[in-house]
Amino acid sequence: MKYSKIAKAALCIVVCVAVLASDSTVSNAVRSISEIEAEQDALQDEIDALDADLYSLVSQIAEINAEIDSTAAEIEDTQAALADATAAREAQYEAMKLRIKYMYETPQESLFEMLVQSGSITQFLNRVDYAKSVEKYDRAKLDQFIATQAEIEELAAALEEEKASLESAKKELKTQESALEVMVTEKRGEMDDLDAELKEAKEIAAREAALRAAREAAARAAAGGTSGAVKTSGNYNVNGDLNPGYTTGISGSSVVSYANQFVGNRYVWGGTSLTDGCDCSGFVQGVLANFGITYGSRMTSGSFRSVGQEVSYNYMQPGDIVCYPGHVAFYAGGGLIVEAQSTATGITNYRPVTCHSIITIRRVL
Repeated sequence: MKYSKIAKAALCIVVCVAVLASDSTVSNAVRSISEIEAEQDALQDEIDALDADLYSLVSQIAEINAEIDSTAAEIEDTQAALADATAAREAQYEAMKLRIKYMYETPQESLFEMLVQSGSITQFLNRVDYAKSVEKYDRAKLDQFIATQAEIEELAAALEEEKASLESAKKELKTQESALEVMVTEKRGEMDDLDAELKEAKEIAAREAALRAAREAAARAAAGGTSGAVKTSGNYNVNGDLNPGYTTGISGSSVVSYANQFVGNRYVWGGTSLTDGCDCSGFVQGVLANFGITYGSRMTSGSFRSVGQEVSYNYMQPGDIVCYPGHVAFYAGGGLIVEAQSTATGITNYRPVTCHSIITIRRVL
């Protein structure tokens, strides 16, 4: 197409204004990316602090569990001691009952009889003291066993109370732990949202950059043609007149529209699934298969260089296959391609068709 000097100047002005507008949009996208990344940093600091609190709680719970185990062991020992003390008290009590029974059932000597039977006053006093000492000893031993039992029971009660207190503290810490885990999960969900937002912002920035490149190429074309604007590999004729007709009745726009449904999905080396993951050739082959265009074997980027008919760059239309060194994509129109780009980006539709050296463009529709 030929332009007058005035038309060229006007077109350059329009393109420059468009490029400046694109620069502003890209700048806004960059600022947005910076804001998102700053928010991610702040959010990560919150997550790190919550993780630290969670670790501290888990440590405290572990310590309390150890104390509970130790207290339970003490309670077990105390219960054994209490059983021994109770048995001793009962044995002493039974012995006392036997002696009391013996004393009451056996006829008691009067003091006069004891005095008569005693060889001396000293022997008499000794017999009286002995009877009193037996009764005193039995009472003292019983009191001792009762006191010991009471002491052990008090200790057991205190240990049970301590264990209950530890269990209560543990329950409270577990409640705090659950609350923190919920908060961490929520924060990680927010981080996932920010990751998705950041990815979208980067894609917007990349698309705007691609549009800027396309507009700059249009500006160069308005200033003096497209020569040098397209990188090629081999003997591909950029400015040729190859424009074969369509033979399938399938529109290129419908192919591009279908391909765009999978933008954002994963890139998987050797993959053929448009939903679960594919590489560049698997992507092109899978999209074409949806329209009944199939091949007998697994295609590679090199295999697509010989399919269909060659198209000159000047006549490229949406749905045409663009072959690069080690890569293949669909031309999407507007100077862009839709492709399974890389493992880092997945399936995208924002790069310019001139992102790599073009080996050939093929029309299979």
